[in-house]
Amino acid sequence: MNKRQPIILLGLAAALVAPASASAAPTVTVTGDGGQPAPLTAGVPLGLRQIDQTVTAAVPNETASYRLQVFAPDGVAVTTLTSCRDPEFSTSTRDYPTYRGNGAYTILLRYYSADNCAGTVRDLRYQYVVNAGTGVTPPPTKVLTRAPNSLVTNTYQLGVNLNPGAFSYEIRYARGGVVGPDGAISGPSSEAFASTTTGLADFRFDQPGRYVVVARTGRGAFLTPWSAPAVVNAIAPFDLERVAFPDSRGPSYKIRGTVRERGARGSRVTLYIAKKWKGGKFRRIGRAKVNSKGRFTKRFRQSGYGKHRLRYTFKGNSLVAAGRVTQRVTIRKRFFFG
Repeated sequence: MNKRQPIILLGLAAALVAPASASAAPTVTVTGDGGQPAPLTAGVPLGLRQIDQTVTAAVPNETASYRLQVFAPDGVAVTTLTSCRDPEFSTSTRDYPTYRGNGAYTILLRYYSADNCAGTVRDLRYQYVVNAGTGVTPPPTKVLTRAPNSLVTNTYQLGVNLNPGAFSYEIRYARGGVVGPDGAISGPSSEAFASTTTGLADFRFDQPGRYVVVARTGRGAFLTPWSAPAVVNAIAPFDLERVAFPDSRGPSYKIRGTVRERGARGSRVTLYIAKKWKGGKFRRIGRAKVNSKGRFTKRFRQSGYGKHRLRYTFKGNSLVAAGRVTQRVTIRKRFFFG
């Protein structure tokens, strides 16, 4: 009896091991946000942003045949049903589900008790939840529409939140833009294009004002919801379009200036004068209000001839930046520039 006892114990051990092997779980993975396979657990959805998916399943040799298919959040199949597989010859399969909007995608792994995918069916389900999206990072401060004394609109590169696997980005912006119920800008808008290499997009704010920016991304025919609106406040620089002296005989002079940006209307320009082109101390000669055409006028008295400097300063408002312009003039009974 003692010699037979080890054999009985070994047989019992083998019987205990066999069921554990027969019920071994398959290994199912999806593409993670970093581009590498991420394992899934049945009943535990995996959250990610990746929309360029590859689904793989490695099946233990415990069933006669199997198939795999993936379904979108709305229940529509986003892969074709894989061909019938026999784990004796092929223990793994993969498929490439298309993106059909955010939400929970279901991977259906179907086991069959007979060859050629016949017999009793046992379904195993795995889920991954896509929460893809994008957005534009606004600048921390106001931006200038152009450089002072230039008519060329500035170009700004703003950061775009790239989404893993996204193929295309739609970025829209508009001055005074209003966002509709669907998250898009109502009415006309300009379009910016994102670089998937740098994560930047070029913007041109050609007029001062409040710009609203929204963006979305996707792959194929389906796009993510529009992003929360970002706001960019653009202002024009303070500079002068022209200055003239309609009454240039002294010692009482009249000066007329035109601010290039009409958004300065209603505000005031402060004027100063200093003797010499360098080093002389500025004396305030008064303030002038900018009218609806961007013009201001001021009469002042100045004795003596020679080289002088005029300075025009602006404290700024919601559309025009604070700034100052200094101008060289020469007085020889009349005003001359330079």
